[in-house]
Amino acid sequence: MARHFSGQLLRETRRAAGVSIEQLAISIGRSAYSIQEYQRGRVTPPIDVIAAMADVLGRPIEALLEDEGARAA
Repeated sequence: MARHFSGQLLRETRRAAGVSIEQLAISIGRSAYSIQEYQRGRVTPPIDVIAAMADVLGRPIEALLEDEGARAA
């Protein structure tokens, strides 16, 4: 089954790690606005940005991905 980036999982993972939107943005060289757009699901970040966010949050990339059918459920 295919997996894709989840803004909701980004938000949950970021909060669980105690990292603010601004801290995450600065750490990966993106704007806070970009992080907000990723979390809202309006923009899908490139894989290198997903990897950078996962690294900053101390989680594997898979923590920011969900199964394709998960949204329909």
